Amino acid sequence: MVCPSYQPQAIGCGVGDYTRLLAEQLAAGGDDVEVLCGSGYRGPIDGAVRVRPIVESWSPWALLRLATAPASADLIDFQFTPVLYGRHSALRLWPALLKLRRRRVPAVVTLHSLSGRSLGSRLAAGLMLLAARGAIGANEEVTAMLARRAPRLARKTIEVPIGSNVVIAPAAPAELQAVRAHLGAGPGDPLLAHFGLVYPGKGLETLFRALGTLRGRHPGARLAIAGETRAESRDYRETLERLAADLGVAGAIQWTGRLEPAEVSRLLQAADLYVVPYDGGVSIRRGTLMAGLAHGLPVISTTPAVPSAHLRDGENVSLVPPGDPGALAARLIELVEAPDRCAALGEGARELAAAFSWPRIAATTRSAFAQVARS
Repeated sequence: MVCPSYQPQAIGCGVGDYTRLLAEQLAAGGDDVEVLCGSGYRGPIDGAVRVRPIVESWSPWALLRLATAPASADLIDFQFTPVLYGRHSALRLWPALLKLRRRRVPAVVTLHSLSGRSLGSRLAAGLMLLAARGAIGANEEVTAMLARRAPRLARKTIEVPIGSNVVIAPAAPAELQAVRAHLGAGPGDPLLAHFGLVYPGKGLETLFRALGTLRGRHPGARLAIAGETRAESRDYRETLERLAADLGVAGAIQWTGRLEPAEVSRLLQAADLYVVPYDGGVSIRRGTLMAGLAHGLPVISTTPAVPSAHLRDGENVSLVPPGDPGALAARLIELVEAPDRCAALGEGARELAAAFSWPRIAATTRSAFAQVARS
């Protein structure tokens, strides 16, 4: 498996989390798994999954370093988004280069997204898919886009949605009460949770405005934002903090920074509502969404841009229009004041998450790999 951002690293990455959880599940099932990643990797290298942090910079020169790396592999799986390998397109030609080797190794590309910013990026992605023997679409958006724009490529793509990037860490009631107290939520105070990297597009501006309205009716309402802010998003984070101060909700917001997965799990278990009002609409490609579902929380998000076969408003999620703080505030108030409805949403979320468990994902992926290897 090839993934530059394989976790843990100093900077978090959803694709890196996905690759780690999948690799570990495949290895637990008896597969021999090796991961090629960037030199920023900070974990063990010789566990059940062998990790080779062999690339300092994902430049075109990295092709020379990678050319002989998978010499004994039966199959190579590339984790792909347009920005994962930086601005260099040459690495996306690796599946084609593998065909030039004396011992050809079949390549699979796992597509987390396809929309690149430049024409060169899109062309390189197309060449990569043409050269690969098979592809896995990690969400509905990818497979739908391929079906519309490249039916030939869609025919060799299998959809295998991702799972939660946070494994549930069981916690005693006293631990969860301590988490709530640390976040400033008293008994009976609504505690909202938001999880993920802090950058534009997550709908935090909408959430802050809705929080102000919610606190007008429930003054003890609190919001915990679990996730780090990368250097390139620091200015954006400062604008959010100024907005919170202007709205008078800064004191009700707890920025936790980066947490270990077990800490995130305890925070989610302690929360009453999980709020992820993405500006572009909800999508099952988001591991942060899956984390809320897996923890059985009532999830409030925004209407998807592409209709989802899995997400059902009022059954396993609660959806409002993107960028509408009034609608979001009204839904928050409704759910805070309707515990039975919250419980039903949480049960629906848990049932949906069971369909995206890592054992199931690994079994489907293993079957896809076997099909490619035989073809």
